[in-house]
Parts: sequence; C-alpha cells; structure tokens
Amino acid sequence: MPSKSSRALNVRDSDRVMVFIDGSNLYHVLSQSCGRHDLQFDKFALKLANGRQLQRIYYYNIRQESDTNRNVGLEQQKFLDSLYDTPYVEVRLGIWKQRGDIMVEKGVDVMLATDLVTNAYKDHYDTAIVVSGDADFYPALQAVKDVGKHIEVAAFDMNLSAESSRVADVVQKFNKTWFTGLWMTRAQARSRSAAASRPEVSDEAASPNGEDKAATKAASGRRSSSRKSTSTSATGSRTRRAAASTRSRKPVSRKSPVESSATQTDETESEKITDTKMRRTPTRRRVGGTSSDPANGTSNGRSTPKPPALRKSAASESKSETDDAEPVGSPTRRRNWRGRLGLSNSEDS
Repeated sequence: MPSKSSRALNVRDSDRVMVFIDGSNLYHVLSQSCGRHDLQFDKFALKLANGRQLQRIYYYNIRQESDTNRNVGLEQQKFLDSLYDTPYVEVRLGIWKQRGDIMVEKGVDVMLATDLVTNAYKDHYDTAIVVSGDADFYPALQAVKDVGKHIEVAAFDMNLSAESSRVADVVQKFNKTWFTGLWMTRAQARSRSAAASRPEVSDEAASPNGEDKAATKAASGRRSSSRKSTSTSATGSRTRRAAASTRSRKPVSRKSPVESSATQTDETESEKITDTKMRRTPTRRRVGGTSSDPANGTSNGRSTPKPPALRKSAASESKSETDDAEPVGSPTRRRNWRGRLGLSNSEDS
C-alpha cells in the first residue's frame, strides 16, 4: 500500500484546486532550509497543482513593523506588492501583538481555517492544498474531509506535525531541490522593486472615471498659490510705486508777498495773451440792459451796439395828453383824431 508521502497516481486533471499558504511559516522554513525566500508564487502553486485546474491562491501573513529597523517593513511591502500583481492570489493580513521580546501573530490561523472550511462547504474546490505543517489546522482539515473534499499538506519534514500528517490525504514533503526554477531572477527582482516604487493613488483620490483627484487638488493648489503670489507681487509693486512717488514729491515752500505778487502778475499776463489769441463768440445784443464792457465801450476791437430808445408807456402818453388836452368837442380835438385816422377836416376846408 503506497504511503501518504507519495503522490497518488490517479490524479484527475478535472479536479479544482485551491492553495492555502501560511506565509510566515513558509518564510522562516525557506530562510532556514534554502537561505532565500524570493519565491515565484504563481509557479509554486502550479507545481503543487500538478496539471490540475488551479482555482485560487490564498496567502496569509501579518504586516511586519519594527521601531528599530524600518527596512523590515519596506522589504515586506515590496514582497506584498509582487503578490498583488500575481494572478489569482488573495492576500490576507492579520495583526500582531508584542509579548516581551517576542512578536505573536493574531488571527492568521483562524482566517486560514475559516477560508478552508467556507470554500469547501460552498463547493468551490475539489482538493485543498495547505502549505503548512502546523498542528493547529488539523480540526479544519478534518472538517473539509467530512464534506467530501480532498486534503493535501505540503511542508518541509522539519516542521511537519504528526496531527497534520495523519489527517491529510496526501503529504508533499519539500526539500531544497524541489524549489529549483521557482526563484525570482535578478530582472524580476528589479521589476518588483520598480513596481513597489511607483506612486500609489489612494481610493479617496481616484474618481470612478479614473481621474486622480489628489493630482487635481495639487494642481489647483499650485494655481491658487501662483495667483496669490501674483496678487502679492502686484500689491507690493503698487506700494513701492506709491512710496517712490511720495519720496519724489518736493516739499511746498512758502513764498514771500513780493514773489506771490510777481507770480500773480505773470499769470494775469499769460491769461491776457491766451485770451487775445483765442477767438471769442460775438456778444448777444441785450435790449435795455447795461454793458459790462470797459468804459471805452470796446472789447477785442469791436464797439458794443447801443440799445434802441425806449418807447414811452401808455400811462405817460395819456398823462401828457391829459396835460395838453382840450375840452371834448373842441375843434382842435376833432382835428387831432380825424388826422390820426387819415380823414380830412371839413371844417378846415
């Protein structure tokens, strides 16, 4: 009877396979056994599937942080970025607690066991390959077997527990030569570093249309700052010009009475010369008024027209007629009004 450590000969190519990787366990074992851990997880999972249909790869770990060595977090971030770029890989990150000098993982084993059992009950795979020899997983392995699924455990012999080896249907034991051709090349490592150094656009900064709102906000901030600097420079230039004009103004000196009178005389003469050269509009005739021209009655070489003689009013005429009037019916009175009418006097004729 073949042992569990040998691969079954009747592997069906139609089987759906899911790979569950305990990342922290695999990292430490690869560092101890192979001296490196830059593994290509897509090729690693395909080799584990052995020609079967690979549905998905789940990778479990914690986010490493160190107050003394910041390079630890940077190196892990580069590694996680490479996993995010790998097709059909899901990354599950737990938390860690510091207990003295030891960092303890929290939630990783529970997440792996939960995904293992949930996908089995949802019939998402036919065979589950668990890359870990930890004994804590044997209850979940047994639950998957009870659903009718197959369980395979892949681990180094140095960290393979008896419980996992007993519950698993097939056991795949690793060694150093098993990983030949699965390591990253130098070109792939450089491309991974370049991909990790790309600027990241957060979910809040990216709109549904693909517009980078963070870049737009930065550009608008630059425009507003340039407008502020322009307005500030314009205000400063206006202030400098005002200060320069204030400094260029000469103080007003008080003039003596003799100088002020001489200045007024010069201004009067200049005004006269200007008035002589300018053409004046003819003065309108004002009837019955008095002229405001000089006493000689000339202005600009022209004589001012004299107003016509005033007519006597009717009251004055009636008064004079009354004074020289003759009695009504006298011959002289009749001649006067007949003469005004243009009639001949019969009495004279």
